[in-house]
Amino acid sequence: MSLFAIASDAAASVSPILAWKPFLQPAPNAQHWWWLLLIPMAMGVSLAYKAIRVEDLGQLPRETLRMAAQIVFGMIGLAVALYVLVVLILPYLPAE
Repeated sequence: MSLFAIASDAAASVSPILAWKPFLQPAPNAQHWWWLLLIPMAMGVSLAYKAIRVEDLGQLPRETLRMAAQIVFGMIGLAVALYVLVVLILPYLPAE
């Protein structure tokens, strides 16, 4: 096998990854675990907010985890509330 064939095989396997355009296309193979991205997003938002608001930086990790947990559990609560509304309550309302 020639060096060119090896290079073209490697380029063919990498090219779909390089062709992905974030913010324009969904992430490849992320259909089943996209909701897990809530955790790092909550941690990042909490860290940025608490880094400015906390008075003692020794409390930063604890306060960041606390706020991240509040965000995650709040989003879970909103998801449950919307599920109850859309699946359990709205089908019983009159159409007109």
